[in-house]
Amino acid sequence: MTIENDRSAQVKVSPVISKIISMQASLTVREGEIAQYVIQHPDKIINSTITTVAKHTGTSEASINRFCKKIGYKGFNGFKIALAQETFYNTIHARQAEDQPSGPIPSIMHDYVNMLISTSAMQDEEVLENAISCLQNAENIYILSFDNTLMVAQDLQYKFDLVGIHAIDVHMPSNIQTFCSNVSERDLIIVIVPTILLKDIYRAVTTCKDRGAHILAITSYDSPKLDHIVDFKFVTCDKITAQNSIGLSNNLMFLYITDIIYCTLLQKNRNLQQKKLAVDASLNDQLHIEHYMLEY
Repeated sequence: MTIENDRSAQVKVSPVISKIISMQASLTVREGEIAQYVIQHPDKIINSTITTVAKHTGTSEASINRFCKKIGYKGFNGFKIALAQETFYNTIHARQAEDQPSGPIPSIMHDYVNMLISTSAMQDEEVLENAISCLQNAENIYILSFDNTLMVAQDLQYKFDLVGIHAIDVHMPSNIQTFCSNVSERDLIIVIVPTILLKDIYRAVTTCKDRGAHILAITSYDSPKLDHIVDFKFVTCDKITAQNSIGLSNNLMFLYITDIIYCTLLQKNRNLQQKKLAVDASLNDQLHIEHYMLEY
C-alpha cells in the first residue's frame, strides 16, 4: 500500500513524514523501501528496534542509520524521538478530524490547514534570520520561477517594489544565459520552483553559485544534492499529502513562505516598515476618492 492509495485514510501527515516525502526523488532503492515502510507504519517505528525495522524492510541496520542521517537525524534513535514527539499532537488532531463535516469546502480547508501546519514545522528560524540579513545586504535580487510558480514570484516582486527593493523576475528558462552571466557574489537568487533537480533550473542555480551568488530556495522537494549550492532552504509540504491533491496547488505553501520572509523583513527594518505604511495609506486614500466619485 502506497501513500497515494492510503490518502483517503490520512488525517494529518506529520512534518517528519512530509520531510521524507520531499526527499523521495533523491533516495536510493533501499532507502525508498525504508521510506515507504516509515510512511505506512510510523507508529510501529516508535515501538520497534532498529533490528526489527531492518527485518521488516528487508534491509540492514546500517541502511536504516544511513537513511535516518540522510533525512537530517543523527541516527535511528533520534529519528524515533522525532516521530514520538508528534504522536500526542497527531492523536488529538485525529480526534478533531473525526468531527469534520463532509463536503468540498471543509475538506479542502482541512487539507490546506494541515499542509500549512506541516510546512511551518519544517522551517528553521535561524535560516530565516540569516536569509533576511543576506536579503538586506544584496546588491541585486533575482527571482527565478517556472510557469506554475510565476504568480508567486510576481507577487513577491510586487511586495519588494512597494518598499523600494528592486527585484528582477526571471521566468525560466527564458533569458537563462543572459541572467547567469550577469550575477555576482553580491547578488541574491531567490528560486521558487517545485524542485530544483531539473536540468535547466539546476544548471542555472549551479552557475549562479559558481559565480559567488547566494541562493535562497523555496521548494517542495529536498535533497542532499542541494546542500552545497543552496544557502537558505525553505522546504514546503507537498500537495501529495492532501486528500484532494489532484486539484490543489502548492502555490499557497510558497506564498506562505514568501509572506514569512517579507513580514520578517519589515519587522527587522523600520525604514521599510514605514515605507509600507506610507504606501498603504496612499492606496487607501485613492480608494476613498474613487468610492466618493462613484457615489457622486
